[in-house]
Amino acid sequence: MAENETQPRMTIGRNSESGQLLERYVERIEQIRAEKKDMTALEAAEMARAKSDGFVPAAIRFSLKARSMKPHDRQEAMALQDTYLHALGMAEDTPLFRSVGLMAVDTSSREEVIEAFKKLVPDNGSITVEVKGKSVRLFRDPKTDEVTVHDVIERPAGAEDLGPALRAEKRPAPYVDSDGAEELGHEAFKANEPIIGNPFPFGDARRARWDKGWRDESGGDGMGPSTPKKPGKPGKED
Repeated sequence: MAENETQPRMTIGRNSESGQLLERYVERIEQIRAEKKDMTALEAAEMARAKSDGFVPAAIRFSLKARSMKPHDRQEAMALQDTYLHALGMAEDTPLFRSVGLMAVDTSSREEVIEAFKKLVPDNGSITVEVKGKSVRLFRDPKTDEVTVHDVIERPAGAEDLGPALRAEKRPAPYVDSDGAEELGHEAFKANEPIIGNPFPFGDARRARWDKGWRDESGGDGMGPSTPKKPGKPGKED
């Protein structure tokens, strides 16, 4: 049997039930396409307004991409970019590895490398490094100033991941007050969720509180490097 004959064809007639069903599907698709064109036009208009105010469109597009990335994925992408530029002779040693080198660390020792990187983790932030073929995430607790180390478990190849933005689109907003929304923002960063994973709809006051919790936990604004590490606390060694 030919490939195009494996599925029985539906008999469609004018003014028939199947014909009316087909018309509804076609009209919905046309409506979706029209809405996509409207959204594209709105985005272009917003970008034009930003440009007229002195902002660089390419930088805005980069910021949008960065905000959609998971925190440690963004850090790894930036580190990889620095590594490639260094390999091409377009940059000096990458900042983190240059700092580790100044510590006279035995890079053949996994434990020494991890201990060295602990000193480089910013307040309320984290870094992810690959040591001996295994990725580890180092996170600094803002309350205790202690750095914890966790193995990064890679998602199996082929595993489905629609992304937090798409998952959030269809789930209802959490049933919490504003304080609860801010706490969820803290937990989202700890779980390595990107800032655009905010589960509250635009216009909901809790959305801003969730963003605040995420930023406070990350020590940044969701787009760039975390804030510089503050001086060590009294009684703690550097």
